[in-house]
Amino acid sequence: METENSNRNILDARKSSIVVKDGCSGMGGGISCDSNSVSGSVSQRACVYCGARVVLNPITDAWHIVHGPIGCSSYTWDIRGSLTSGEDIYRNSFSTDLQETDIIFGGIRKLEAAVDELMEKEDNVKLIFIYATCIVGVIGDDVEALCKMKSEQYHIPVIPVKSPGFSGNKSTGYRMACDAIMNVLLPHKSEEKRTAINILGDFNLAGEMWIIKNYFKEIGIDVISGFTGDTCYEDMIEAPKAALNIVQCAGSSTYLANRMEEEFGIPFIKVSFWNRRHHQFLNQDGGSTSK
Repeated sequence: METENSNRNILDARKSSIVVKDGCSGMGGGISCDSNSVSGSVSQRACVYCGARVVLNPITDAWHIVHGPIGCSSYTWDIRGSLTSGEDIYRNSFSTDLQETDIIFGGIRKLEAAVDELMEKEDNVKLIFIYATCIVGVIGDDVEALCKMKSEQYHIPVIPVKSPGFSGNKSTGYRMACDAIMNVLLPHKSEEKRTAINILGDFNLAGEMWIIKNYFKEIGIDVISGFTGDTCYEDMIEAPKAALNIVQCAGSSTYLANRMEEEFGIPFIKVSFWNRRHHQFLNQDGGSTSK
């Protein structure tokens, strides 16, 4: 009986997230997951930093340094469990582990030491993301300036991710991650275009990116890069050459699609790989018309 009451309470709480479509009946007026979470709580909506990490974490050869307390890093360690066909660096989590003295006197020297240690100990580092968490937003460490300095020193992209949790919600984190991706792509803007696509908003959680890429291969369409499931730095920087972006997860990647259209002139469409609209899209591009 207790379990039944608990389930009923959960269902009641979800009524406001039911969307009414095509004349079907429903209790709610729209999805409420874009609402802000209560500060200091870990809820289903998570925080800005968590949203950013969700989007960026699957990049297989990227190094992720979390500038903040150790809890932020442990909370998002291997957050998606995304699968990889290449490197698995992304499955590690690195933290500056800020302590009370760092909060009082500033933690930027600790962050600089973390980047230097990484570059000293690891070979062939191609891309580093540095996440500014809540406490960094409070104490004012200039993460952006340090990233610029280290990019120039080591000749690799060291990208700041502005993600203090109090600055919004998980959706804000998606946008911060998309801005970070654009900082990687913009130096590689190209007038050259290929008859190929990028797939935005798929994170290869169960190997689905491999299946989707194979579908496109069978109908003669090359996929340059996924964003961000099973992608790597070398694939990402080729993405501006695509003729079309297709957006699977609109919530996390429509903002990125819009920015890529503005900066690179790449149009986009929103798709689901399991509905009639995508079936029609494949048919228009040479796929089978059989039902």
